[in-house]
Amino acid sequence: MKSNFWQRTITAVFFATGVVTLTLINGFTFSLLMLVVNFLCLLEFYELVLPDKRWIEKYLGIIAGCIIYIMFALIITNDLSLAWYYHIIPVFLAMFIIKLFENTHNEFSTLAFQVLGIVYITLPLVMLTKLGYLNSLSYSPALTLGFIVLLWTCDTGAYLAGRNFGKHKLFERVSPKKTWEGSIGALILVILVAYSLSAIWDDLSTTHWIVSGLIILVFSTLGDLFESLLKRNLHVKDSGSILPGRGGVLDRFD
Repeated sequence: MKSNFWQRTITAVFFATGVVTLTLINGFTFSLLMLVVNFLCLLEFYELVLPDKRWIEKYLGIIAGCIIYIMFALIITNDLSLAWYYHIIPVFLAMFIIKLFENTHNEFSTLAFQVLGIVYITLPLVMLTKLGYLNSLSYSPALTLGFIVLLWTCDTGAYLAGRNFGKHKLFERVSPKKTWEGSIGALILVILVAYSLSAIWDDLSTTHWIVSGLIILVFSTLGDLFESLLKRNLHVKDSGSILPGRGGVLDRFD
């Protein structure tokens, strides 16, 4: 148990240090980070939902998701014109056409999972990348790093409060360990951290930082519940094992 605690702690420190560093350096390193996260999350997702499928059926969604992310990232940085948004159509069209040649008798269920992975993982990461360029065409790490910090704050507050005071289950059918007390703890800590971030970065007002923190709290909880539902349906504990003691990348970005 003690060994697992230190393993989880060391993994968390290295993971957090890497994410923060790449986010702070510049827009290119952050986009590269999100591309890697996109690839790993898609890989874990398709390994979960398409475990018995051939490599082409798994990697088709990954390839499409990475192409879409790169295309959108280049549009966000103004390296491609807005007209390139329309190129998302031939990417999805190619996914449909390839299904004509698979002959697995499960083409549409496979396609549904492939598209779901892109909607569930790639598009939210595109929107997170856009936060870095929200106020101008030049990259600012304030909103992206602030988002990530508030996201981690939600997890930390919920874990600490739930572990010490948790009694009333939040959504027991989906996630037996989540409690209302944990959510309240996350709420308090998120407000405090959001207020602190407003003193560090003036990209948003204090009110907007706090409101952003509350929105992140709500949707991070829903995202966590959705992934818990996914893993419960598939009878797995973690999305992967790439992070020692912490599971998969999808577990950290759900």
